[in-house]
Amino acid sequence: MQATRQQIIEFLKEKGQATVEELAAAVNLTPMAVRHHLNVLQAENLILSSTIRRQSGPGRPSQVYQLTQAADELFPVDYYGLTDYLLAELTHQLGQDGLRQIFSNIAQRLASEAPLPRQNQTFEDRLDEVITFLSAKGFVVDWESSENNYMIHAYSCPYRQVAKNHAEVCLLDKQIISSMLATTPARVACLTTDDDHCTYRISKPIELILDPC
Repeated sequence: MQATRQQIIEFLKEKGQATVEELAAAVNLTPMAVRHHLNVLQAENLILSSTIRRQSGPGRPSQVYQLTQAADELFPVDYYGLTDYLLAELTHQLGQDGLRQIFSNIAQRLASEAPLPRQNQTFEDRLDEVITFLSAKGFVVDWESSENNYMIHAYSCPYRQVAKNHAEVCLLDKQIISSMLATTPARVACLTTDDDHCTYRISKPIELILDPC
């Protein structure tokens, strides 16, 4: 972001709101120059003018500018760092098995949100529902048929940063797949081990493998 606009954003974050004159003094520019920057920031939906501050003495009222909710995205956050500390503390208090049980419980809750299998539904149709469900949770995922197996590929995982230090996180997608398909998938590739994607191999149900003749 342009330096002056960054200064304006930071000043409004600190003060909550300000007039053009207050902003001009803060960034050492004329009010006219500040209005140009404010127009740009308003066009980007980063600030808004929502109230009028009336002067205590004679004179015209001044517009007051403040940040929008969208501007919060410009400031650093460290969700991954906080999550890492939290999981490390849980591991310290509960042990590895305790942490795995927590993620197993979370996976069961997530899987309970999935649609139930329908009567006479094919395995491929159910796989499509798995993909739709995981996609809604932030995964970039698809499936393919390979000889006597199905392969589910996750090219992006919403928890990949956390999973680098806490492999237990990988229980989530694995158990969701297991619950929805009533089978045990085998992980044959994983993003956390520098593979290009996570892959789960699922054996085809026996009725799909047998020759109908």
